[in-house]
This record gives sequence, structure tokens and C-alpha cells, in this order.
Amino acid sequence: MTFQILEIAVFNRAGERSSVRLKPGVVNVITGGSKTGKSALIDIVDYCLGKSDYEVAHGVIRDTVANYALLLQTRIGLVLIARPIPPEDQKTGTDVFFSPVTSDVIPSINDMKPNSNVKALGVFLTEVVGITPNENIPPAGHSTPPVRATIDQSRFYLYQDQNRVSDKKLLFYRQEEPWAPRMIQDTLPYFLGAVGDDQLDRQLRLQRARRDLKLLERRIEDEEAIKGRDNTRAIALVAEANQAGIIANAKRPTDFDMAVEILRGCVNWKPLSAQFDTGEEFGRLGEQRELLQERLRQVKKDIQAAKAFSSDQDGYSLEAKEQRNRLASIGLYQKAENEHSCPLCSSQLAKPTPTADEVNQSLVDLDRQLQTVTRQRPRLDEYINAKEGEASEIRRQIAETKSSIEAVVAQQEALVQMRSEEASQARVVGRISLFLESVLAVSDSNELQQKLESARDKVERLEKSLSKDRTDEKLESALKIIGDNITQWARLLQLEHSENPLEFDIKKLTVVSHRDTGPIPLSQMGSGENWVGYHLTALLALHKWFVSKSRPVPSFLLIDQPAQYYFPSDIRKESDLNKLKDEDRDAVNRMFKFIFDTVKSMDGKFQVIITEHADLQDDWYQEAVILRWRGEDKLIPKHWYSGQSDDAEKAENGGTNGEQTAEPMDTNGKDTKTDDSQVDDETQ
Repeated sequence: MTFQILEIAVFNRAGERSSVRLKPGVVNVITGGSKTGKSALIDIVDYCLGKSDYEVAHGVIRDTVANYALLLQTRIGLVLIARPIPPEDQKTGTDVFFSPVTSDVIPSINDMKPNSNVKALGVFLTEVVGITPNENIPPAGHSTPPVRATIDQSRFYLYQDQNRVSDKKLLFYRQEEPWAPRMIQDTLPYFLGAVGDDQLDRQLRLQRARRDLKLLERRIEDEEAIKGRDNTRAIALVAEANQAGIIANAKRPTDFDMAVEILRGCVNWKPLSAQFDTGEEFGRLGEQRELLQERLRQVKKDIQAAKAFSSDQDGYSLEAKEQRNRLASIGLYQKAENEHSCPLCSSQLAKPTPTADEVNQSLVDLDRQLQTVTRQRPRLDEYINAKEGEASEIRRQIAETKSSIEAVVAQQEALVQMRSEEASQARVVGRISLFLESVLAVSDSNELQQKLESARDKVERLEKSLSKDRTDEKLESALKIIGDNITQWARLLQLEHSENPLEFDIKKLTVVSHRDTGPIPLSQMGSGENWVGYHLTALLALHKWFVSKSRPVPSFLLIDQPAQYYFPSDIRKESDLNKLKDEDRDAVNRMFKFIFDTVKSMDGKFQVIITEHADLQDDWYQEAVILRWRGEDKLIPKHWYSGQSDDAEKAENGGTNGEQTAEPMDTNGKDTKTDDSQVDDETQ
């Protein structure tokens, strides 16, 4: 047993409780009239088990209930779940209380304050029910993501509301949702056991095994590439080293060991160019040339300045000599008696003229200056000559430096050529070194081959255990047994088309009768009696398999009004079997007896909860009735909503005078479903 329901409780805003106490391992019947809350139990249970949306129908329950609670009997003990209604104007809420408990009675709502969220509840229930890590991986080329079975995917098999139990097209709860069919198809193989509980673990182990196998294969390929076939790689390296000049006149090796020994002598090779480093000398000479050129530029500036100075002195001396020659003719004039008389003609001048003494003094000054220039000229020439000599020496040194640089450049060009050759040699030495290191790392080839074979065997075993063919075979076997049970039970219920072999078609999610003229799906089988009967046989056949194989699916089925199609509209609300035709009464008895016997055959490991109008008088049925909701006895006590208007109360109780509207009948005299008959309990 995974888990069954012991109690369902609702709490109003004042904290008052109304509850349904259930028995595990047997059929529990809640019988009563319309508007009593029977049909709401499916939505309440599903909401407590973590359903995202709050879908309890609008009416008294929504108006009065503030909290729901569920007491479960699980394989780990008692578990209590309580969930408040969503906040106002919201479709769902995330708050929830859940915890293992020791008491088998639901406590006060004050003792069940939310302690977690719905997502955590789903993880908890998935573990409680025993669902192991799993994953349905789509076939190669499919873009759909992998699907994992959780407690959410088990919901399809737990409920049959009054619309679904008689649906000729859809077999499972919420199957009409766009995502549901694929979810059922992908996860049902796991729930049936066709996919092992350790599937995900085996998939992960297969991934690791494949990775290890690939590494071993690559290692062997690398070793073969290193050694070369027939040890040709080592011999080829010896020849390459000989050609590169690393070794000279080496003998051609006759075997692998000899080649390796020769190659080991190559790893100590050093490049000759490392002994010659011209870079430092080239730099020094370059710096020296720069200094010499700077000195030469400075000396040239000094020479130019001296020559400019000499040129200025020559011009001054020439000018001074010309003036002296014009003014200093010896004895040309005597001393003048009057400064206003001309010294040449003795005539009177308007302005006084320089005296002879003054002219003579000027001549003396000019002579002295000429003598000074004459004395400085040899020194200036000597300075210029010295600077020109210094410039010549610097030019000589620059020429020598240039020659040295050219020699270094020539040496560098030779060194570049040498280094190019040594680079080729270095590449050969590198390959030799890598080869030798790899040879040292190579393990015994026989041992490596043994590891490779072992890895291949491991991958093959895991692939076989995960192969789709094996899964398909196990699934086909399970579906065959389930189909046999459907066939047997359909004949017991005297359903149409049961004379042919029946099967559950997992691809189309329906029951199919295989006639010699072709398959007949449930949607093409007439009458509501067949639809209800095949729903019950299919669901119970699945659960019988789940129980017998200890599969992780909650061990209960909640069915709402399975007998609805046997009752005409004028007696449906009372469900008085005595008013039915004999054949219909016998069919109802057969149906319920089948459910009871099937549950009994599971030895307490499965629980069925039936909410029904019908109230059979057989002892076995009466013993299963746990509640009769008639009159004012309902899920929601009258005083919870006594403040409502009379019209609202009358509406909740099905009308003012209990009158029923006649509904259409099928050709067999049975009434067909209408919107009113299918939703008569949704208000509560």
C-alpha cells in the first residue's frame, strides 16, 4: 500500500469542523441526494494533495469553508495535510501544512498553521508514495523534453467524477487538458513497472560507462599513434633526428628498444646559438655611435661659432685700416691755433673742428685696436684647427663604430640562419621527448585491452537493460494482462462487445474491442451502461496491476455516481432500486458487486470511495455505507450558512418543491446525461 485516505475535513471561518471518516482497504459509500456535497469531495481531496488550481464549485462550500484537511495512512505512517483556501480573487494559493503525525484524528485548525508550500508538498508526497527518480527520454530526433513521473502524474488514475465515469471519449481524470495525453503516455510505463525504478540511476551509470569506454578507446588510439604500427614511429624519429643533425651517423635501429635508446640520447641536445648573444654588443655599439654623433654635432657648432667670430674681426680690422690711412697722413696738418679755423686753408668755420690732438689721439686708438686684433688672430686660428682635428677624430670613431655594427649585423644574420636550423632541430627534439614520455606512460597493452573489453561489456549490459525493445516488451506484457482482466470483467458485467478480446490502448488512451472485422474503440460503443462499465473495468484493472506489483500509485479510487445511467429522471434523485426495471436493477447490483469483489481481492491494499444516489439494500452494500446525506445532513451543516437568504438556501437544497424536470431517454429506456444531471452536486 502506498497511501489511502482516513479522513476528509472542512473548516469554516470560525474554526468549526465537518468531516468524513473513511475505512482503509475497503469500499466506502457516501449516499445521498443532490446538493449535499458528494461531488465536491474529488476537488477537495485533489486540492489537499497539491493541485494548483482551487476548483471547488461556487456555492455554499466556497462561501463557508476556509480550510481543508486530509489524513492519510501511508507506508511511513500517518500524514496530515491542511490547506487554506486561496487569497481572495486568486485561483490558487501556495500555503500548506503537512507533517507526519501519531494521532488518527484531525486536530483543530489552529494546530495546522501553514508550514510550507505546495511545491514542497509535491516532493514530499512523491517520496511518500515511493516514486523513485525516473525520466522518460524521448526517442532520438524528438524535440520534446524528458518527462519525470511524480505524484502529479498519478492523479489521472485516482478520480472518476460524474462526467468522466460516463464519458465515451475520455477515460482519465483531466485527460481533456492539452498536455495530459502525452503526460499519461510518457509516465504510465513507469507506473506500470515497464520502466525500472532505478531507470534514472541506470541512465546515469550508462552515461559514465560510455564516457569511460571512450576514454579507454582514445588512450589505446593515442598509444598506437605514439608507437606506430610495427614500432615505425620510433624508427622514423631516429631517421628524422639524424637528418636534422642532432645525431650523426646513427645506426638504423633494428627494434623498438634500440630506437628508444638512441632517442634518449637526443633529449640532452643544446642549441649552439645559445652560446652567442650579439644582442648586447649591438646595443652597446648603437649607443656609442649615438654619443659620437652627438659630440660631432657639438664640435661642428663650436667651429662654426669660431669662424663667424674670425670673420667679424677681419671686417673690423679692414675698416679700421682704411680710416687710419685716410686720417693719419704724417705731417699733413699742424696744430691749429683756433678751433674755428680750418687746419688746411686757415679759413674760418661755422662749427668748430676736432683739434689735431684729438685726431692724433683717434689714430693712436685705432693703432692699438689693430694691434690687439692682430695678436688674437693666431689664437683663434689655433682653436679652429683644434676643433676641426677633434671633428676628424670623431668621424673616424663613427666610421669604426659603423663597421663594428655592420659586422654585428652580419653575425646576427648568420645567427638567425643558425637559429632557424636549431628551431627545426628543437621541434624534432620536442617530438622525441613527447614520444619518450608517452612510452614511459604506456601500460601493458594486454591489461589495457582487458579493461577495454570490460568497459564494452558494461555499456552493452546497461544499454540492454535500458533498451526500448525491452521496455516495450515489459509494457506489452503488462497491458496484455490488464486487457485480459478488462475482458473478464466486461463479460461479468455483460457489457456489449465483451465477447471479443479487449485491451487498453496506451497510444489512444481508450478501451478497444478487437473484432474480426476491425477494432472498436470505446467512443464507438453505444449506451451509457457500456461507457460506465468500461471506465470501471479499465481503472480497476490498472489499480489491480499497481497493487499486485507494488507500484508507486496512491491506493485509492474516488468514483462519483457510477449508477447514474441506470436511473430514469423521475427517480434519479431518490435512486430507489425498486422502481427500476429488473434488468437495470440486476445491472446496478452486478456493477457494485464487481467493485466490492475486486477491492476485496486486493486484501486491504486498495480503497474505493463511492459517492452515490443509489442506496442498495444488500447487506454487503449497507455495511459499506459510512454516511447518508439526506435532508439537512450534508457535508456543510445548515447552521454554517443559515444567514443566507431563503432563495440561496432553497437553491442549495435542489429547489423549493423537489420537482424534477423530465430528461430524454435513450433507446433502451435509460436516461441520457444532461448538464443538470451531471452537475447536480457541483454547488457543494
